[in-house]
Amino acid sequence: MVSTLVNFSRGNQIVATLDKTLYRDFLDRLEVVQLSQGAAVYEADSRIDYVYFPTTAVFSMLATMEDGSTAEVGPVGREGLVGLRIFLGADTSPDRVVVHLAGNALRLKTNLLKGELARDETALRLKLLRYTQMLLVMTGRTGACSKLHSLEQQLARWLLTMNDYIGGELHLTHELMALTLGVRRAGISVAASDFRTHKLIDYARGSIRIINKTALEELSCECYGVIKKEYEDLYSDLSK
Repeated sequence: MVSTLVNFSRGNQIVATLDKTLYRDFLDRLEVVQLSQGAAVYEADSRIDYVYFPTTAVFSMLATMEDGSTAEVGPVGREGLVGLRIFLGADTSPDRVVVHLAGNALRLKTNLLKGELARDETALRLKLLRYTQMLLVMTGRTGACSKLHSLEQQLARWLLTMNDYIGGELHLTHELMALTLGVRRAGISVAASDFRTHKLIDYARGSIRIINKTALEELSCECYGVIKKEYEDLYSDLSK
């Protein structure tokens, strides 16, 4: 029922700002799913059968090289849509997409999204267009950051961004963080240990807690501030 989905959809900025009367049928078709950490919703070059509007889960789009190495293209959380290429006219995903932080999402069959987008200039279409603009800036900045800034700066930026998504403890392993940043696990372990020594974070058994956010922001590169402002501007625009 719509009443149930409205409660869940508050976590997704795109769905939450849709008119609940005009989009009643659309909301009725959304399915709440629980997703575990590490679960792959798309493999590279696979067909997109469902799209996901994250509520509490955070996804990671991973580019995979021929040798199996990976690097994050960008995260997708409550601000956006997993499977955006459907909106852009494609039917397959070029990247592997995994659940980075376990949680809930609203799932929808791709043909239903296509049907909704076929209507003339719907609010949903305009919101997805605005999200696309933000995603292009974020992925471009992330790519530049990986080339120009140190591993410590990248890790600080990424931890701060994940903290902005969910706050509190981050249930992450060093292996998963290395997979995301496209570096060796040993490098993550050394950087994380240094962060803990300087009392920026604390961690144990796959759980990380930021204990000095101000100092972590100072350590991070300027990319964190740029990306955070993009998110804030997006949230503001979506609510209009």
